[in-house]
Amino acid sequence: MYNHIQAEGYKMKIIFGYSKLSAEIAHEIHKKGDNLIIIEPNSKEYKFGKLDNYANKMYDYECFDDNDLIEVGIQDKNTQTLFCLHNDFNKNLFVTLSARNLNKELQIISLASTNNDAIKLKLAGATNTINPYETAAVNIFRKIHRPISLKILDDILYSNSDLIIEEIYIKEDSILNGVYFKTTKIFKEYNLVLLGLQDKEITNNFIFTSRGINHKIDYKDTIVVLGKKQDIKEFKLHIHKG
Repeated sequence: MYNHIQAEGYKMKIIFGYSKLSAEIAHEIHKKGDNLIIIEPNSKEYKFGKLDNYANKMYDYECFDDNDLIEVGIQDKNTQTLFCLHNDFNKNLFVTLSARNLNKELQIISLASTNNDAIKLKLAGATNTINPYETAAVNIFRKIHRPISLKILDDILYSNSDLIIEEIYIKEDSILNGVYFKTTKIFKEYNLVLLGLQDKEITNNFIFTSRGINHKIDYKDTIVVLGKKQDIKEFKLHIHKG
């Protein structure tokens, strides 16, 4: 692992809050060869970040003071992106607001657990938010291990794509109730990719379509699809129209 900041012209990413999601993103940033700073105020997570060793530098700052953010390089012209991924929403909101006030051009991607949280983060200055479905999708894509999948994930995380990932609960009257993965073309008709399904009656684990299992979709299942927002909206109306 590298532990120094590259010379003139380097690209810098900053992650606030070190979690499993942060580790996945830090791993991808490291593979790209970009420089990375991680801020984690909690001593336990800080130690995990040190062990993973993806960051060029780590800080244990709470970032309650603007000077903390300035010191880590939030105003540096080479700092491109700030990821606010702390498990505490209020901390993400505060750092998002502070960082936006310090750097109007910075791309800020913040973690939101609800639509209401996402709205607050956008008002605070977040460029984009990662919702719970996108968060789960990180692990989905990592398990698929396909270059094109990783490219799609990269585009989503870095706000270069109009694709979203959404969970859809299957109602009893859904036309997908009782349908098998491999026997329906409805996902292609709506330009969607079916990533997998959670069958809560069988297991709490996610069943990936990439495993080749021709699983049956049932009432109370939750499917996860990838596609454009409008396509997903029309798809949901169609499968539950009756």
